[in-house]
Amino acid sequence: MEKNKLKGMVFASLFAALTAAVAWFKIPLPFTPVPITLQTLVVLLSGAMLGAYYGALAMILYITVGALGLPVFAGGGFGFGALLGPSGGYLFSYPIAAFVIGKMLENKKLSAFLKYFSFVVIIGLVAIVLLDSALKIGIMKIGDKTMVGILSEQQRIILVIVSILVLLALLLLMFYLKKSRTFSIDIILAMFAGTLIIYLLGSIQGKIVTDLPWRAIFVGWVLPFIVGDTIKLLLAAYIAKNVEIDKYMK
Repeated sequence: MEKNKLKGMVFASLFAALTAAVAWFKIPLPFTPVPITLQTLVVLLSGAMLGAYYGALAMILYITVGALGLPVFAGGGFGFGALLGPSGGYLFSYPIAAFVIGKMLENKKLSAFLKYFSFVVIIGLVAIVLLDSALKIGIMKIGDKTMVGILSEQQRIILVIVSILVLLALLLLMFYLKKSRTFSIDIILAMFAGTLIIYLLGSIQGKIVTDLPWRAIFVGWVLPFIVGDTIKLLLAAYIAKNVEIDKYMK
């Protein structure tokens, strides 16, 4: 038992280090202080592969190291300033998201409603991005500026195509890949729930720090990341399904 705990803590440390490694990838966006990063990919993997407690421990270690001054947050950020800033809520959400993902996979009796609710919400958000990108109707708007308006025509077309592909991929996974050995529907649905937790806590702190209206928070803290996060989620689900980490933790 003690040996298993030691292995769990070792893997938690490794996943914390992996989160720090991918955090150097950062793409700033002109209309929001929240950048595109890869940390959430590892957050999802932590919960799915390490389980609720060790997955959460990995993210707690990551946040603690960054708070103590090591440059492990997005783009080399560090310290309590990053944690308490407009995007710090995402960091605080990581242990909770990893824990929830792990618990949902460990407890098969959790209600199907909780799992499918998360999926439906994500589908709806992807559809909003697609609709506004294709028709420029101004859903994603802050003041007199829209996210779509900032993009070039070529970028807007790419966003439309990617949004369509993501929607199709999600629908195919739900309705045709339930028996697939490549993907696990349980893992995907649990990761959707974890993703919603990340959005929720990130948005709440963004609202508190900036005092922007909720519409602006929704546009700047959630919608721009839906398509990319869904792609990362599918990649994480594939890895979690096909990499048998359990045998190394026993």
